Amino acid sequence: MSDIISSVARALDVLLYINGREEPVGISTISKDMGVYKSTIFRTLATLESRKFVQQDPESGKYTLGVGLFSMANKIKLYDVFKPFAKTLCEEFGEAVNVSVLDGSNSGPYKSVIVVKEEKKNSVLSVSPKIGTSMDCYCSSVGKCLLAFSNDIERDTLRQYEFVQFTPKTIQGVEALLEQMATIRRDGYALDDEEQEIGLTCVGVPILDRDGHAIAAMSISGPTQRIRSHNVETIVNRLKEVSREISALV
Repeated sequence: MSDIISSVARALDVLLYINGREEPVGISTISKDMGVYKSTIFRTLATLESRKFVQQDPESGKYTLGVGLFSMANKIKLYDVFKPFAKTLCEEFGEAVNVSVLDGSNSGPYKSVIVVKEEKKNSVLSVSPKIGTSMDCYCSSVGKCLLAFSNDIERDTLRQYEFVQFTPKTIQGVEALLEQMATIRRDGYALDDEEQEIGLTCVGVPILDRDGHAIAAMSISGPTQRIRSHNVETIVNRLKEVSREISALV
C-alpha cells in the first residue's frame, strides 16, 4: 500500500514486538527477529523512548513498553467514563457538550484536544469542532480550565501564544491570561464569552484528580442568548456536580 509510511509502520511493529515479549528485550534480539538493521532499530527505539512509548533499563540496556502507552490506555478508559455524562448533559440542556484534555507534548503553546463530544442533530452552532480537534487554550473555556488547574504550566510556554484576536472580547496577552487563570481557580469554572465568535458562549469546568489537578475539562456551548436563558449559574452548578461525580469514579 503506497499510503503506508515505512518508518511509522516500523515503529508500530517494534511496539507490537516488545508487547509480545514476556521479558525486556535488547536491540540485537529485536534486530535479528525482525530482520532489520541494528542501527535502524536503535534509531526507532530512541524516537519511541523520547515520547515515552518505550523505556530502557539502565543496567541491562533492554527495553519494555513505556509509561506513555499506559497513559494513553488509561485515557481511553477515561473517555468511556466521560461519554454517558456528556450525553446526559446534552439531553438536559439541549446544547453541545465537549470534554477536552490538555496537549502539552509539542514544542509549541498548550492546546486542548476534544476527546468526547455530544450535540443535538439540529445544532445551529457555526463553530462545532470534531473529536480530535485541537485549539489554543487561551480563548476557550475548557482550555482555560486546563491551564488553571494543571500543576506544571510554564509561563514561558504561555508566552508562545500569538493571542489572535478573533473578536473584540478575545483575551490579549499573558498577564491577562494569568489573571483569568487565578480567577478560574478561585471560582472553579471558566467562560468563553464570545471570545472565539460573537454569539457563541461556552461554560466550562475542570474534571479533577484526587490531588486537585485537571485530568480533563467539560463544557456546555451554545448561542449566547440560549446559554443566558438557561442561566450561567445553573449551568456552572450542574457542570460542577457532574465533574464531582466523574472525579469520584477515576
